[in-house]
Amino acid sequence: KPEEEKKTEEKKEEVKKDAKNETEAVPEKPVIIKEILKLDSIHFGIPILADTKPSKEKLAALKKIDDDKRATEMARNSLESFVINMKDLLEDDDVYIAASTPKEMEKMKEALSKETDWLEEDSWGETFVVFNARLATLEDYCDPVINRVKEMKARPAAIADLKQAFNLTEQFLVKIANTSEEFRYHTTVEMENLEKLLTSTKEWLETTGKAQDALSKNVDPVLKSEVIKTKKTALERDLSYLVRKPIPQWYKDKLAKMMEALKNSTKTAEEAKKSTTTEEGKKEEKTEEGKAEETKLEDKEEAKSDDKADTKSEEKPVETPKEESTEEKISTIEDKPKEEVVEEKPKEEVVEEKDDKENKEEL
Repeated sequence: KPEEEKKTEEKKEEVKKDAKNETEAVPEKPVIIKEILKLDSIHFGIPILADTKPSKEKLAALKKIDDDKRATEMARNSLESFVINMKDLLEDDDVYIAASTPKEMEKMKEALSKETDWLEEDSWGETFVVFNARLATLEDYCDPVINRVKEMKARPAAIADLKQAFNLTEQFLVKIANTSEEFRYHTTVEMENLEKLLTSTKEWLETTGKAQDALSKNVDPVLKSEVIKTKKTALERDLSYLVRKPIPQWYKDKLAKMMEALKNSTKTAEEAKKSTTTEEGKKEEKTEEGKAEETKLEDKEEAKSDDKADTKSEEKPVETPKEESTEEKISTIEDKPKEEVVEEKPKEEVVEEKDDKENKEEL
């Protein structure tokens, strides 16, 4: 019997294992089958050309015609506007008149008058190439005067910018010179090079400026704005390098120590101020207390003086005058010798004199 039970249990376990395997079985992957489909296309509308090259060439030619036409119109407009503007400037603008010599003025006016005649009569049908070429020849005549006027207008601003760069470099040099050697992290060579560059540019500006002032306006300038800008950029480059130079670690450490010392000094100063204020408050309290005691003593002394005056007034007996006859009065007056009349002082004056004596004795 126990053997049969074991067999039955083993069979049950095998059945359970088979059930688990069936549930855990992996599903099979689907199989993809590819087939080539044959299609027939049917075109509706305009038939497709077998050769598209001729049509593309025609489109390119049409585009070129349009571009050339647009370019000729632009070239014609630029030439006409240049001629009109230059005529107005040479006749009305004093700056252009001063910047041109008499010969240059004659040449420009002749060229401009010829160009206007050509534009009105013979320019029709010309291409943009011709218009651009004629514009270039006119610019060759007028460029010297135009450049002089541009320099006259741009030079003051460029000089002002260069002088501003001078001021900034001088301020930086003064700041570094005033700092102690312990806190300098710029080398002497760097500072000397910057100072040399500053002095050289200043000298150049001074000499060239004097030469430019000596020249007349219708002569090509010696002091040009582009050269001034290059000098300015060179000076600003060296200055910005020194200003943006990275701060070394030893400098940071010294600054941290200085800040700590300043904090400690401020704390000590505040504590000293607090102590002085407390001492002053105590002194004021003492003075107030002394004043109160003095007022009390004065009140006591006044009360004592008042009491003494009252007691003295009470001690004096009041004499009642006797009634005498007129004859007795006359006889007594005749019998008595003439005495000096003594004026009695009032009580208040007597009391005040006594108080003064007592105060003097106390002092």
